[in-house]
Amino acid sequence: MSLTPEQLKATVEAELGSRAARVTVALGEVTVTLASGGDLATCAQHLRDAPALRFEQLTDLCGMDYSAHGEGAWEGPRYAAVLHLLSLAHNARLRVRAFAADDDFPLLPSVSGVWAGANWYEREAFDLYGIVFD
Repeated sequence: MSLTPEQLKATVEAELGSRAARVTVALGEVTVTLASGGDLATCAQHLRDAPALRFEQLTDLCGMDYSAHGEGAWEGPRYAAVLHLLSLAHNARLRVRAFAADDDFPLLPSVSGVWAGANWYEREAFDLYGIVFD
């Protein structure tokens, strides 16, 4: 069964509730921005285990520095981790963005307990951007 982007958006909003600050659809892709970066591991576990979602595969995790985003017009936290997830059961992809609260010491929960392969991606985000995953 395939979910349309609009169906996926509605399902993610219902499943994550207030933990999702914003869920958008652009160019056929769904992006959820978490309300708190500290909820990353909890939300990742829910996205993987909820029967309506079942994002069992992490295809990518990367660090992002938004300081020059929009030609320097970015207002908000500087560092984020962006995850790309795949649900084989629902033939759907999802982008999850979690911002670190502190620009001087960007710290986010690790998702390697949810997807073991995340460890390598988290190491790369640390090496390139200094984002620490606890």
